[in-house]
Amino acid sequence: MDGDGNVDFILGNHGLNSRFKASEKKPVTMYMNDFDLNGTIEQIICTYNGDKSYPLAMKDDMVKQIPSLKQKFMKFDDYKEATIEDIFSPDVLQRSVKLYARIMESCVMINTGRGSFHLAPLPLEAQYSPVYAIAADDFDHDGICDILIGGNQYRGKPETGIYDASYGLFLKGNAGGTWLSVSPGISGFCIKGEIRDLKIFNIKGSRIITVARNNDNLQFYKY
Repeated sequence: MDGDGNVDFILGNHGLNSRFKASEKKPVTMYMNDFDLNGTIEQIICTYNGDKSYPLAMKDDMVKQIPSLKQKFMKFDDYKEATIEDIFSPDVLQRSVKLYARIMESCVMINTGRGSFHLAPLPLEAQYSPVYAIAADDFDHDGICDILIGGNQYRGKPETGIYDASYGLFLKGNAGGTWLSVSPGISGFCIKGEIRDLKIFNIKGSRIITVARNNDNLQFYKY
């Protein structure tokens, strides 16, 4: 990515334009356990609001998944302020598998060449929606590696909403391993829909970007 001969990585992620806010001290947490002892593993995602972490699932969904909670939370008022510690005993939580997400940004991970990597977020415009597709090449023929990304997610529950803020994005590479967001009006890369793959092909001497979307036709860009 930065032209030094070492393998670097581009990491698509959920982005910053959602209810999922995460940091080192306040991560998004997933608890995994057979909470109702019916032989099926449930996953409960919790996010912070202030200094406390609350389940993201709405009361009806939580009770439907774990019916034993119905008697504990008869009213919505009882549930709305409940933390995960209020819902389950310390013993149950201790037995749960806990997974943490502390970074929501899509990033580049630059190989230092010294056995370590430097993680840096992509520009803010790359954080507007989840990223599912990435391509890298010298798209503007200036000798520096550029990045194309695409994503969106239309299947969302009411408490999260859908993610449709991305129209694809061209990130122009600069010397020194940084990338600048270029607006679709200037780059010409503007695509509606749920982008799920970006592939580069050589066709009769031309370089072609193929854009694949959920439930939609392919689009092609020549560069």
